[in-house]
Amino acid sequence: MINFKFPDKEKLERISKKDRLNLFRRYFAASRYNRLLIQKNLIKSAYDKSDISQIIELERSHNQDFFDKVRIVKECSFLDEFIDAVKEEEYGLQRIIEAYDKRIMNQSLS
Repeated sequence: MINFKFPDKEKLERISKKDRLNLFRRYFAASRYNRLLIQKNLIKSAYDKSDISQIIELERSHNQDFFDKVRIVKECSFLDEFIDAVKEEEYGLQRIIEAYDKRIMNQSLS
């Protein structure tokens, strides 16, 4: 999994708003990648007897990392900027979901 490091508070404050937005976007890209790895390990466990507790820990760790990032941006007073990136990510994820929905609907009509 990708361990995406946020800069410390001082560095976050020194970089421009545009650079922070790009940082948040990179964080969400890493988060999506990590989610795919978690999903891959989960489905793989059906045939290779992977350690379920390890998969649960990956999921817990991933969620905790997100909560930690939210705490950091709140402490640095950048929550509004982070929310802008959150909304972009949410929109992108919704588009992906809609594409899957269309594919599923088209398959069920065939």
